[in-house]
Amino acid sequence: MNFVNSKFLKGTVINFRIFFYYNLLSSKLLKFHFIPFVIIFFGITSGLRAQNQLANKQFMVDIRFTKILDGSYAGNNLKTSDIQGTPYLNDKFEPGKIVTPEDSVFGNIELRYNAFTDNLEFKKGENIFNIASKNIVKKAEFGGKMFGCRSYEANGGNIMYGFFEILTEGKTTLLARYKIKFMEKVVAKPYSDAKPARFEDMEKQYFFMSEGNPAKLIPNKKRLLKIFGTKSDEMETYISRNKLSVKEDDSLIKIINHFNTL
Repeated sequence: MNFVNSKFLKGTVINFRIFFYYNLLSSKLLKFHFIPFVIIFFGITSGLRAQNQLANKQFMVDIRFTKILDGSYAGNNLKTSDIQGTPYLNDKFEPGKIVTPEDSVFGNIELRYNAFTDNLEFKKGENIFNIASKNIVKKAEFGGKMFGCRSYEANGGNIMYGFFEILTEGKTTLLARYKIKFMEKVVAKPYSDAKPARFEDMEKQYFFMSEGNPAKLIPNKKRLLKIFGTKSDEMETYISRNKLSVKEDDSLIKIINHFNTL
């Protein structure tokens, strides 16, 4: 499925309710052009025929897109060329696909992940957009990674939604969340040099999710062992015997996968 060419009013967030009729979209992609607004549609490919059992039913998906503008970081007029470092796991857009909570699949989309804004970005022509309504993304696969929007327990116990890399799934799912700092430009002063605006200190945090509950942070081995309940002693032995770390992808994947077999 492909995005339709579009134009966007500068700085405007588009919030439309879009109705898709499977029996119509499977044969032809509807296009609507409004100036200065635009509606972006996904087309349904023939490869999804098995999922189109609801061909005679309409369903509604609320999709919002925000155009990425140079000069939008931290509410100032900085251009990306004025900022050192990068907020992206990979600056390059990678071809991928998005799966919605309804299991509709949209492919042939160029995607990348912005750790500073915690947003997926997609490219159409020369324009770059955010997928601002995060909860339409059950999974997004690109660049050899899989991301998804999940609820999680933030500081203070507040429940938030954000994008996570999905490392392994099962009765307990292992997730990774990326964070990066944006440092404002520092003007030169006596006895201190000027510093440019910059992104720095990319941080990777691990979370676990089980039984449909919000994801919770795994800050250390002690917290990890609490996940395992009555199996904590057995899991501690497994971790020690195999010399596994709670700070590395491969080790944590082995730990969670082993627990999921018990």
